Amino acid sequence: MPDPSDTWSLSEEQLLHIGRNALWLEKYREAYEALSEYCDRLKKRHRWIPPATLACYGLAVGYAENVREGTNICLEAFSQDRHNANIHFCLARLYVLAGSKRNAIEVITQGLRLSRGHRGLNALRKALGVRQSLPIPFLSRQNAVNVRLGRALRKLKGNSTA
Repeated sequence: MPDPSDTWSLSEEQLLHIGRNALWLEKYREAYEALSEYCDRLKKRHRWIPPATLACYGLAVGYAENVREGTNICLEAFSQDRHNANIHFCLARLYVLAGSKRNAIEVITQGLRLSRGHRGLNALRKALGVRQSLPIPFLSRQNAVNVRLGRALRKLKGNSTA
């Protein structure tokens, strides 16, 4: 395995591999360095950076350097490919990091429409504690009927999965 600190001697494929692995292991500084070098090389050669890679780079930038800059990079990737659940995942994580739970939930919901079984999106949704839809939508969440129906439905769902 090549030394990730010696980025100039690594191939583009090695940089991408190291960057993605470091990102998923939450070694954000290492991911940032590898993906930054990868993207810089492609830009110098006037080559296109795949949106999924750009989103990973944005996530690394957000955690290692600047959340706003990382979010902007991720939004650029999102505008290029709105049908990639991994891009939704990266963007949602950045929104959570920035403290924008509402935007994160919206992006997670969109991503889960594309890929219901995406582990990262489902785990993030569960961690955020997204509320279930109201049993009777025209009544308030605090209404006694909605509260009781919600509890009953949750018990039924719990029993059906057992």
